[in-house]
Amino acid sequence: MLTVDSLRNLLATGRSGDLAARLASVEPYERRAACKPLVGQAKAILCASSASTVTSWLRDLRADYPGGYAQFVDAWTGPLELGHWDAATTVLLASKVPAQAAKVWPIPEDRSFSQWVYPALFPNDLIAFVDQWSSDFAANPKNWDRNRGRAVMYEWIEEGLVEAPHHDGAVLMLISGWADRPGKPLLYWLLARPKVTRVLFARLFTTRGVKGASLRQSDRSDVNDPLRTVVVPGLVEAGVWSRSFVVQGVESALRSDLPAYQRRWFVQLGADLGLPAAGTTALARSPGSGVVL
Repeated sequence: MLTVDSLRNLLATGRSGDLAARLASVEPYERRAACKPLVGQAKAILCASSASTVTSWLRDLRADYPGGYAQFVDAWTGPLELGHWDAATTVLLASKVPAQAAKVWPIPEDRSFSQWVYPALFPNDLIAFVDQWSSDFAANPKNWDRNRGRAVMYEWIEEGLVEAPHHDGAVLMLISGWADRPGKPLLYWLLARPKVTRVLFARLFTTRGVKGASLRQSDRSDVNDPLRTVVVPGLVEAGVWSRSFVVQGVESALRSDLPAYQRRWFVQLGADLGLPAAGTTALARSPGSGVVL
């Protein structure tokens, strides 16, 4: 039987895996009810600094904190460790319905745990998370705290636990280095995840960039232009993409209404591929403007 006291003990001792397993074993309404009394303590742990204890943390707790001091007595024992934060985040997740849980951040610090805990708690609702996280990224690619760790969603996609989201934020997160650093690290990452490469990364030819996340912006942060000069040709060399696929993608991108700065990246990629300069120049004209990039 799931009890608040048993969950409180797992939270206090930072046993995140055991806590998540217990919560995943019951119906969602039951775990939400059981976690509700623990939300305050979970938030307290997430607000505490590394190596804090309840005593040291209480010294700085403001007097009007909702619920008062008493709720934190014996909230955890000993110094805080990674498991405490992951357990606290798990309590917050389990206390909410999927749409609300998808807005909880940051996600658990332990990547292997975060890859497992969301499917365990929300096996039929992972789409709520990948959609929310993709939308959040596109809205603010530079929100490092909120976006941190969310690239774990690509593992669920690769494993077939959830369909790839339609939102372009999922593509922008990939090309911006959140799965792995652009260049050889990202190339090797993509080669190890053929499904993600096929259903998401291949959309780079049609995905509109946003401020802080685009092909050109990602490459400008590195003088070697790793997406254009390493990742794309690396996929061709590995046989994942054919040259004709990339050429067609470039030509389509240059005919599109993508922003001018973004189409410049495809002009350069076209030059890398040896496409006729006159052809890429014509294709690079802004629709209806006559302005050559």
